Amino acid sequence: MLTQRLRHRYRPAAILSRVHRFLYVFFNGRFLTRKGNARFLLLTTIGRRTQRTRTVALLYVLQHEKPENPSVIASVGGNPKAPAWLLNIRDEPRVKVQIGRIKRDGKARIATEEEREELWPRFVKCYAGYERYQDRTTRRFPIVIITQDED
Repeated sequence: MLTQRLRHRYRPAAILSRVHRFLYVFFNGRFLTRKGNARFLLLTTIGRRTQRTRTVALLYVLQHEKPENPSVIASVGGNPKAPAWLLNIRDEPRVKVQIGRIKRDGKARIATEEEREELWPRFVKCYAGYERYQDRTTRRFPIVIITQDED
């Protein structure tokens, strides 16, 4: 019963996320990359079970020291379960990122505690809902930093 309620609670956000991803891809990053202070990217991971590519639209912030490295947060709207994309990068850190029309390969890693302390307030500034999400669960949301692949 609780599982069904949780599923229904997060369903509208999941649908909206899929629509956002579809339109981001359809318009090749020309639209839907910003809303107010929030900026969005597409993150493509390799499915840990299927080995298929999986793409999600996520809000991101940039680090002060390394502005070329976008960071995303694994919140899933306060869901107690980690998002699939986070589990995927734990198995395979190689990812693809699209910011606007720019596409690149990268590596994803979990932020250190010091990096998280710098980045968490920046996420909350972009979207205050992250604090409410964090209050809904005991799971501490990992922040993932995406570094550019060195050729």
